[in-house]
Amino acid sequence: MRPLLITVQSGPDKGRQISLGAEPLTIGRGAGERLQLSDGAVSRHHLSVQAEATGLRVLEIPGVNPVWTLEAGQRVALKPGQLLAPGAALTVGNSTLVIATSRPASETTSPPQAPTRAVELDATGVLSATPGASRLAALAALGDKLARCGSLPAVLRAATSWAVDALPAARALLLSPDGSDILSAASTGPLPDLALSPALLARVLRERRGVLLHDVLAEPDLADRRSVQMRGILGAMAAPVESLIFYVEWGPREALRCTYDDEALRLLVCAAQLIGAIGDSARERQQLSAAVRHGPAAAHGEMIGHSPAIQRLQVFLERVASTTSSVLLLGESGTGKELAAGMVHGLSPRASRPFVAINCAAIAESLLESELFGHEKGAFTGAVSQHDGVFARASTGTLFMDEVGELSPGAQARMLRVLENRTLTRVGGTREITVDVRLVAATHRDLRQLVSEGRFREDLLYRLSVIQTQLPPLRERRDDIPLLAQHFLRTIGERVARRVEQIAPAALEVLCRYRWPGNVRELRNVIERALVLGDGPVLEQDDLPPELLHAAPLGPTLTDANAVVRPLAELEREAIVAALSATGGNKARAAALLGIDRTTLYRKLKDYGIG
Repeated sequence: MRPLLITVQSGPDKGRQISLGAEPLTIGRGAGERLQLSDGAVSRHHLSVQAEATGLRVLEIPGVNPVWTLEAGQRVALKPGQLLAPGAALTVGNSTLVIATSRPASETTSPPQAPTRAVELDATGVLSATPGASRLAALAALGDKLARCGSLPAVLRAATSWAVDALPAARALLLSPDGSDILSAASTGPLPDLALSPALLARVLRERRGVLLHDVLAEPDLADRRSVQMRGILGAMAAPVESLIFYVEWGPREALRCTYDDEALRLLVCAAQLIGAIGDSARERQQLSAAVRHGPAAAHGEMIGHSPAIQRLQVFLERVASTTSSVLLLGESGTGKELAAGMVHGLSPRASRPFVAINCAAIAESLLESELFGHEKGAFTGAVSQHDGVFARASTGTLFMDEVGELSPGAQARMLRVLENRTLTRVGGTREITVDVRLVAATHRDLRQLVSEGRFREDLLYRLSVIQTQLPPLRERRDDIPLLAQHFLRTIGERVARRVEQIAPAALEVLCRYRWPGNVRELRNVIERALVLGDGPVLEQDDLPPELLHAAPLGPTLTDANAVVRPLAELEREAIVAALSATGGNKARAAALLGIDRTTLYRKLKDYGIG
């Protein structure tokens, strides 16, 4: 049999070919893959195949992203071990690969002769020509438009505006990678609602492929049929990449100007990949520009991760950074609330001014008002000199108040006055001092519950929560754990003078399945402990703390089709037993490991009959 040849038939790498030898062929987006694809919907390592005498054998498909082929005209998902005959096609991400046998040199045809007539084209006119005249020109115009944007929000706005004119579309939306959040929207008229085609979105999320629907009203599970009819929507299409989903829809007016076919979908897929790439670059340029303009004061770290939750958070922080509104960050301890506050400051016009952080729970109640608002000399015993509080020190800049739910009633009343009048009076003083502070507050407490209990002022809550968001706990973004672990290995390794270049698969499995009650802060501490106490170039499972090795895992992921759903009470009982085993029966440590207080643990021990 002649050697096998794989050709990229469609996708960003259309036309690429690779011959298969005796060794396996790895396919993916990663730098180490033998067939490296630039398709953003392809996994870093998508699959491995091996040439055999009768065809192409699928060796492995390690991730959750499927590989499709056609059997009897029906699309089916490939499984490891399957054999594909020459002529078969397989689809990965938005790219289709065709298997063929290579021709001997005697059978190859000579390439066609290039035309002798010179071709001329106005290069600048391509970008200003009518978009409908050429989809390639429309894509070039999009690249030119996006390259001029200086921030991620600007990139998103420019992209949706482009789609309305260039595709054309009645409405264009950019969604978060899981489809749950709208990052940007544009339309030919008012936006009466934000209803989406659920079948289209579900299929895009399930298959991670571009999908086109010619008749939206034919969907059996259409969420809002009346809205679609009133807006005159005929069809819709969507294209996913790693960082977003590009969704557009059209009506009769747009259908007269354009044919929505495979080429239209391919344009949308290419546009989505371009937006994703330039969006990442715009974010980096914005942060670099802030650091250059404002120096080290603007450098407050970065959010590590590519999960949908982190993507949404990054867009949120960049949107609110340019405003002066107060921001309330909600989330468990260790989720990175101070890092998020630092990013708001670093990307804001105040980046060159002070950034002052205070933890309200770490200051004695008797000293809290003095630390917040300052005091005059002699205001109380020990006040030997005048002292500026954090509001005065942060004036013209940003003040981050962590654990704001721990404020005393007196401090709450005085803080409300500062936020309303932008003036304060030092403890023991009479003179009003004007301050100009952008406030970012954070708490892990339920402030509305504290309001109902009379322990937090409702009017202060309204002042603090002009804009608010929830920071995701680490257990809800487990896909980011490998990236975070590698980041901490690099940064902490430089400090402790130990170089670890990789994590053993068994150790990474433990890290990814642990529930992380202490969130990112706990993960950082675990990595630092492993670096200090371990040795060798690889972080092994034995380098991890015993409580991680013995703790009950989170269980199978929801994406596991074969996962068995077990009763919550059964899983909770197993978790408690495992925590007691890991701590040698120490109930206080077991409660901390489980992320609950001792009273709750004692009650559950009684409920489950655990001695």
